Amino acid sequence: MTDALSVDKLAHAFDGRTVLTALGFAVPSGSFFTIIGPNGSGKTTLLKLMVGLLRPQAGGLTVLGRPIAAYSVRQLARAMAYVPQTVPPTFAFTVQQVVLMGRAPHLGLLGLESAADLDLAREAMRLADVEHLSRRRLDQLSGGEQQRVLIARAICQQPRILLLDEPTAALDLAHQAAVMDLMERLKHDQGITIVMVSHDLNLAAMYADQILLLDQGRMAGLGPPQTVLDFNLLEKVYGCTLLVDQSPLGDYPRVHLVPGRYLTPRSS
Repeated sequence: MTDALSVDKLAHAFDGRTVLTALGFAVPSGSFFTIIGPNGSGKTTLLKLMVGLLRPQAGGLTVLGRPIAAYSVRQLARAMAYVPQTVPPTFAFTVQQVVLMGRAPHLGLLGLESAADLDLAREAMRLADVEHLSRRRLDQLSGGEQQRVLIARAICQQPRILLLDEPTAALDLAHQAAVMDLMERLKHDQGITIVMVSHDLNLAAMYADQILLLDQGRMAGLGPPQTVLDFNLLEKVYGCTLLVDQSPLGDYPRVHLVPGRYLTPRSS
């Protein structure tokens, strides 16, 4: 089976400052792939490269077996959907209008939605638990509600790959669980590949098939949660004292921060 995404010696810099260095890995089709790492480790930059918002300065990136440069913007939008961390402050459309924007790559020249498009939007809103907000303006909603609307828009896009940048950061506990369960259902029921950036190591442990751990733009670990979420590796990367044990809920690790006991900061 063709990998959903393949990265080969990928590198990127901003204003001469290296952000990513020679990354190489593959995201298997139909998998749940989570990217973790400290602030400034390059997670969001990597996600933007993978979805085509940034152009790689070095190395290669393949989407569903084709170089990303071989895709038109429309073709790429049919293959992948992206959920950013935040909503632009001027995005003053209704929830239904925002979700229907996910149909744009599939519409004809006139850009008119059909009854089938409206049905897809309603179903996406139902799945993301925002159907009751359909007539509200996006800029009138809380941060967590806005995030769920963007998830609904991405689902409405019917992508083969769904990339999300910290989708649960602004959500309460119930909606965190609901969104993660939804991502798992999309993977199992529709075969969608899920690529997620997260700071929540325990959510990553529970849901991810593979975890990529970044440290200062380099790969520090790659593999299943049981391999990557090792306390020696995590303490080295995050620079704090941790306890990693077995979760009582399943066969995956559980990570605890040990308050008040920090390691000597690493030299830069």
